Amino acid sequence: MKSKFSVFILCVLIMLGEPSSYAQDNVMPLSLKECIDLALKNNIDVLLSKAREEQVLGEHTVLNADLLPQIDAVASQQRTWWENIGALGFPGFSGAIGPFNTFNASIMVSQRILDFSALAHAQAGKIKWQASQLEIELAKQQVILATSSAYIQALGYAQELISSYEDVHRAEHLLSLSLHQVYAGLASRVDVARSRTQLAQEKARQEELRLNVIKSQLELKRLVRIPLSQDIELTDVLENQNHDYLNVNEAIAAAQNDRMEMRVAEADSDYTLTELKASKREILPKVDVTGAWGETGVTPSHDVTHAAQAMVSISLPLWDSGRIAGDVKEKQGLNEEQKIKADDLNWKIEEDVRVSIETLVSTRAEVEAEAQVENFAQQELNLAQDRFSSGLGDNTQLIDAQDALADARDKYVQTLAQYDQARLNYFAAVGNPKQFDLSVDSRFRGNDKNSIN
Repeated sequence: MKSKFSVFILCVLIMLGEPSSYAQDNVMPLSLKECIDLALKNNIDVLLSKAREEQVLGEHTVLNADLLPQIDAVASQQRTWWENIGALGFPGFSGAIGPFNTFNASIMVSQRILDFSALAHAQAGKIKWQASQLEIELAKQQVILATSSAYIQALGYAQELISSYEDVHRAEHLLSLSLHQVYAGLASRVDVARSRTQLAQEKARQEELRLNVIKSQLELKRLVRIPLSQDIELTDVLENQNHDYLNVNEAIAAAQNDRMEMRVAEADSDYTLTELKASKREILPKVDVTGAWGETGVTPSHDVTHAAQAMVSISLPLWDSGRIAGDVKEKQGLNEEQKIKADDLNWKIEEDVRVSIETLVSTRAEVEAEAQVENFAQQELNLAQDRFSSGLGDNTQLIDAQDALADARDKYVQTLAQYDQARLNYFAAVGNPKQFDLSVDSRFRGNDKNSIN
């Protein structure tokens, strides 16, 4: 409730024109979900991944073409002036004949009926296309992660800025109180000077926070691809909410199954393995069937008769100067490289999950502790203000209490942002960053509450 009330205060200050950069009528409200939708639609990494998918799909189609029938229509009209009749395969005849015409029009069909290497290449092309689709999903997850992180940071700075308005107002009240105490003979001019210094420091801090808000919002607008000149208002808030955690072993199992990086690595490994099979099968025979049917004669309108041909050919490499052997070694190296990367990634995923859960537990404890610190700092400030108002001592203790409260509020907001960032990292670690939002989510709960064993 306190966070929502703070957002209301910020809106009021914006309407009153407190900081000039916010005094705009054309303000775009943005929730986290809306930011993610814009980023997924416009982010360059996602667009490049989709373009890559089209490229790989074209490569896959080319590889499949070797396994499909090839049909060609051929027509020719030839004029021969001299031809050695003996060279045409008529033994006992010699001399030249001509001139004469030859016409031919036919449809030729060829089909490779046995090519184990081409079949493996086609299978590899399909795996590569599937991997490109996984890379699109990976790019989307990375965009969601970056956008959510930027949104959380911008929210944190915005809520710190809200607190700074309260701190400036409190410093102004202290200055007014100090002047009143001087007139009443209960304080000295040193107290007034000290209060003015405090007010100036709070205003300087407020300007620094305002700059942080502007910079963080510019970063967010760049990620979601909206005009940098467009004023925005973040509609979600950072709230103090408790969550339950998945059992660490279940989280690791889920991550190894769902992490898109792992699925991409497995697809790359399958691709290199299939390409290795294709290279090894280059030494196997290839069988092709070719047929042609058409018309032949002197000209298209003179002495034309039907013609048909059929041929079966078998090819087998006997010596290729080591090309096949070299290609096999290359593919073996690539496949071994992918296996090593996949094994290292498996370790990295388990590390990510364990660190994310430990960070969740730690930041949750920090949020609770900082909430208590802020509460105690508020009580200390009330006591110091009562003491100074009663004329008991100078305003040193009151200024110290104001500084302590301002610091406690900043740290509280920062730990709230760190906790939501930890939640985001947890969802990313288990492979489901889409499930993150800034409210209590039942999907976050596991079977073993607060268990990290």
